[in-house]
Amino acid sequence: MDNNNSGVAIRRTSSSIISPTNSITSNIPVEDDEYGEDFDLSISSHKRKQSGIPLEVAEGMTGRASMEPSLEQIADDEEEGFISERRQSLPRIQSSSRLSSFPRPASPIPEFDEIFDGENRRFRYASSIKFLSTRNILILAFITVLAIVITIHTPSQPDPGVDVSRPVEADAPTEDGESHFEDVGPGLEFYTEVDHVRYYKSPDKMKEMKSEGPTPADRELGGMHVFKNVCLTNNIDAMSYENNPTTSLRGLIYFTRDQEHNSQRCVPCSNSENMDRWDGTYEDETVVKHKCGMNGLHTMYATSAGDWSSCILEDENTQLMKKFGQTQTPTSVTSVHFFQAPTFLLQFNAFDMESALFDMLMTYLPFWKKYEMNEFPFTSLISHSVKGCISHSHHPFCELLHQMAAFWEVQDLSWESNENTLYCYKTLYYNQVGYNRNLEHEGHVTKEVFGGLRENLFNRFGLPRRRTVEAREKAAAIEGQDLLGTKIILYDKTSRDETHWTDMEAVITEAKSLDKYKDVTFVVVKDFDDLSVAHQARTFNEADAVVMVHGQHMANAIYAVDGTSFVGVGCSGTVPLIGNPRFMELMDSSYKHVSKCKEDNEDDSEACTVCQDDDHFTMTLPAFEKMIDDVMAK
Repeated sequence: MDNNNSGVAIRRTSSSIISPTNSITSNIPVEDDEYGEDFDLSISSHKRKQSGIPLEVAEGMTGRASMEPSLEQIADDEEEGFISERRQSLPRIQSSSRLSSFPRPASPIPEFDEIFDGENRRFRYASSIKFLSTRNILILAFITVLAIVITIHTPSQPDPGVDVSRPVEADAPTEDGESHFEDVGPGLEFYTEVDHVRYYKSPDKMKEMKSEGPTPADRELGGMHVFKNVCLTNNIDAMSYENNPTTSLRGLIYFTRDQEHNSQRCVPCSNSENMDRWDGTYEDETVVKHKCGMNGLHTMYATSAGDWSSCILEDENTQLMKKFGQTQTPTSVTSVHFFQAPTFLLQFNAFDMESALFDMLMTYLPFWKKYEMNEFPFTSLISHSVKGCISHSHHPFCELLHQMAAFWEVQDLSWESNENTLYCYKTLYYNQVGYNRNLEHEGHVTKEVFGGLRENLFNRFGLPRRRTVEAREKAAAIEGQDLLGTKIILYDKTSRDETHWTDMEAVITEAKSLDKYKDVTFVVVKDFDDLSVAHQARTFNEADAVVMVHGQHMANAIYAVDGTSFVGVGCSGTVPLIGNPRFMELMDSSYKHVSKCKEDNEDDSEACTVCQDDDHFTMTLPAFEKMIDDVMAK
């Protein structure tokens, strides 16, 4: 664990170092020949902070002190006489309150000639050593302790030119070339950092953020944007929409002081309009008095995380968010997770595989192709659509991303379902939801890129049929396979049983008795929800034609071979996403839409449905034959 801020900030203090010119050095010659002529003992003072001890006393404490030791014993009476004589000649040291006025004393250390004076040289030298080891050592210890006490109790004054809220660089020098630091108390930014994520126990502990963006991740491709210093929230209303629940909506908290006087700055716009541009003009701007953002990422403004949390709890703003269907979580922020590493927001509608395919993957594909050839600009990703999407989830769309190696070794970040924790990002990559859902950006997804993706998936899932007609014919020749016959896969309901083809199996039974369909194999899928992702992929891969009620299962078209015929059946005239002509072009396939019969279709010449209500329909045998004949012709 790396605690980047241990609860104290470090501040540089003004230097009070003794100048090098004031340092005391004693070079004492030693007369004993056994050390040699050039030998000297040096005692030098070192640089330190001024501690309240007068420089004169310090100089007196750093005098000469190294001599040749004597090995002879000294009589007690001789020692006592010498020490008594020296005590009478020394000045008294006063109490600590008078240290600052203490005059420079005569050196308590005997001069060279005093010690070495002829016949008594050895005696006086040995006695002086005894003296140094008693009286002066006690004095030195007392003054040192006193200096430490004075230093500890002397308050430090902040340097007005230093920002004490952040650590100073450890190697930053003072004016005299030395570096000095001291603890000055709790810092502003108190957090614990683990794996490039800063955990703040309170939003008040964060420094003020200033958001930037969006800027294009690649100006040639489009659809992916980069934000700096922003936070994300979840739209909890979106998952309970009555008709079309979605997990693709997020709130983006954008930090700026431009909106601090706007009482509705924290309220996102509704999801009633198609917001295809960040700088677009939309109807709700007149209510919230700020820009709305873009599809999938609704903007909210604040000066800080705490400011946003306080703002959304105001009753007027809470009610407006409910009206817009934009209630956000967390509601009351008590902690913040701030991701330092560049992070990709993996955002899609987990309730609809087809929407996920077109709203997310069709925008991301050209970036995937570019990044796999070079390097991913982000090192982690997070998805609140499906937890652990590319690490351990078996959601069909997540499995597709995993098998295509959509993010290679990018780390899938974990998150907790905590209504009080806000997730923020130093650098956030946003793949705009729906940017290329209609494939209107020509050249964005090329046939080469899309074909490469499908080849990748065919290999990863071990699908039996080759993607192209040429490859299938070559494989059949090698393996002795018979390509005659047609396999048609049929499915009679949506994944959520909203629409149901009530007599599908009955009409298929009738059609099988007809001689013209003797080489046709009709395969009825009972329930896609009961099939694994690999099984669903194999089912579509083996089909020459797919006839199904509209639903997210149609996204499995990506696993079908080139030339497959697709038929969407229902009462609505709405064409599903896979029916997009550009998508069919990428697949080298065709799509036909079968919907409610017109009132003048009395002779059943049209392939259409008889609708009992908006969710249930039947099909006559002639209408069914017409539909299958069209498929066979292709």
